[in-house]
Amino acid sequence: MESGTKRVLRNALFVMAVIAGLWWFLLDRPSPLSGWELPAKALRDYIDAARRGDCAAVVAALSARSRELAVAAVAGRSTLERSFCDYSPATAKLPDFETNRIRVERVSGATALVSASYTYDRFFGFFGRGRSRYTYALSLENGAWRVDLTEALDPESRPNQDRRAMFLVQQVYSALRSHARSSGTLTDNAAVIRAQMPGFQFPEIRSGVADSAAPPDTPYVTLGPAGACLCISLKSASGTLVMVKLPPEGSQATYQYGRIPSACDDQPLARSYHGSTSGIR
Repeated sequence: MESGTKRVLRNALFVMAVIAGLWWFLLDRPSPLSGWELPAKALRDYIDAARRGDCAAVVAALSARSRELAVAAVAGRSTLERSFCDYSPATAKLPDFETNRIRVERVSGATALVSASYTYDRFFGFFGRGRSRYTYALSLENGAWRVDLTEALDPESRPNQDRRAMFLVQQVYSALRSHARSSGTLTDNAAVIRAQMPGFQFPEIRSGVADSAAPPDTPYVTLGPAGACLCISLKSASGTLVMVKLPPEGSQATYQYGRIPSACDDQPLARSYHGSTSGIR
C-alpha cells in the first residue's frame, strides 16, 4: 500500500514537471510572431532601430518625460542620440535584446509592461551563455505606444532613491570591513569610518539603529552584544529602511530591508549580503 502511494506521488510529480517544462517552452520559445501586439510592436521597433543604428528613431520611440530626463542627463556632455542609441536599464545593451521573445506582461489603460529577453556571458563566458529578461514600461501618448524610461532616469524615482541608499550603506560597510581586516576588531566610531575612506564624503554618521523617524540617507552604526557583530542601518529617501549586519571576520554578512530589527543583536538577517550586488528589490 505504501509503495503504491509513493508510485502515485512520483508519477504526479513527474506529470507536474512535464507540464511546467512545456509551459515554460511554449511561453518563452522564439517565435516569428512575437512582438506584434501594439505595445510589443513598439518595443520591437525600438530594439530594431538600435540594431540598425538609427539613433534618431530610438530617441523618437521614447516617451516625452523620458526624453526630458534624458536631455537633462546628458546636458553639456554628449548628444541625446549618441548616449541613448544603445542604452538600456538592463545589464545588456539595447541591440543585444532578442525581438523574437517579446511578450506583453500587462496592459492597464494607457500603460503597459512588455518584456524582452537577452543573452549574457556566465562568469565572463567560462560557463557559456545564459538568458534573462527585462520588463520595459510603455505609455500611450497621442495614440502611439512609447518606451518609458522615467523610473530609470529620474533621480527621484523610488528605485534610484533606494539605489543611492544601498550605495551609501556599501561605503560604510567597505570602510568597516577594511578596518576589521587591519585591526581585527569591529567599531562604530564615526571618525574611524571616515578615516578608512578619505576620498569619500560621508554624510553625518549617527549611533544607534535607523527607524521611520530617521532623516533620509543618514547612516546609523552600532555594535551588537559584546561587540560580536555590528549593524549599519539607514532610511532611504523613499522611506525604505535597510540594515546590514557584519559578523566577525570570516562569517557571512547579512541584510534586510522594509521591516528591520529595532536593535542590533547577534542573529543573522533575512538575506546574505554581497556588497554592491545586493539591493532593495
